Amino acid sequence: MQPRNVARAIGIIAVVAAVVVAAAFAGGLLLGPSTQSEAPNAPAYNTNELIAEPIEDDGSVTAPTDGQAKTVVIDMSHGNDVSENDLQPLIDALVAADHNVRMYSGGTSSIGSQPGAAFNETLRGADALVAASPATTYSSNEVAGVEAFADAGGRVLLAAEPPTTTSTTSTVSIPGLSSGGTIAAAGQPTNLAATFGVSFGNGYLYDMTENANNFQSVHAGGDSGVADGVENAILTDATPVTTGGDASSVLTASDVSLSSTREEASYSVAARNGDVLAVGDTDFLTSSATAGDNDVLLSNVAAFLVSGDKEAGAPASPSSSTGEQNGTMPPVMTA
Repeated sequence: MQPRNVARAIGIIAVVAAVVVAAAFAGGLLLGPSTQSEAPNAPAYNTNELIAEPIEDDGSVTAPTDGQAKTVVIDMSHGNDVSENDLQPLIDALVAADHNVRMYSGGTSSIGSQPGAAFNETLRGADALVAASPATTYSSNEVAGVEAFADAGGRVLLAAEPPTTTSTTSTVSIPGLSSGGTIAAAGQPTNLAATFGVSFGNGYLYDMTENANNFQSVHAGGDSGVADGVENAILTDATPVTTGGDASSVLTASDVSLSSTREEASYSVAARNGDVLAVGDTDFLTSSATAGDNDVLLSNVAAFLVSGDKEAGAPASPSSSTGEQNGTMPPVMTA
């Protein structure tokens, strides 16, 4: 190759090399140093966001020890989805305070065989009634008996769960099914509640923002009566309580959703009408009795049950001509 051509080739190579170096330098200035891309922010997959904050579980349930010993009847005669063992926190508190607890599982009345006679006879010797998560409805005579019992100053606690089934059959006649214009559902004392201006919901409350791993546990609070001192009760599978007439809400779960509508709102979970208290939950009576402020709530409920002043003999015997007759009462639980 001639010297002139060699020089020209060398010049071209030098120019190309300079252009490549300049481009690489310019690219470095424009792009800056190489960095690893950040992982996308996906809170739903952040396990730290799904870990629930520990809830205190060291409370204790108590009942008033001053005043006269009262008798509390716990109804177990309607296929109730709670057992004596389940209700031990409440039973232990009442018995420790020298009150009497009777578990009523049915029986025969000494004054007649009409439906509800034995149940009402048991109420005549009681000061308070607990009806929690029944599977069957109360007969019309039983509903009338509880109403007379409450009118006489007897205390009544109605505790419910979301319904599991609904009784809609038209081929079977269930006494008291249509009382108050309501349809009975397993897990709820529907026709009893309707008598006192209260109805229970058809779904459960949940909260995905506070605890996604245990979303069916909602927090509830109030500021007076049975909710006095209750800021953080933990209710699991709770159902809303709707009020009417003289009933009013006493405990509320805020910013939660209802499974049947997916609507987020504040829902009443407990209501009171005079001597009747309705709560849309039974777990606070049982397994979670000491979680959060549940011990305060259950202690207040125990105080509610034994602080009434019931007139003797209510509900009245249907056999007024023979006077009051005493039937055989269930065994009494004492300390």
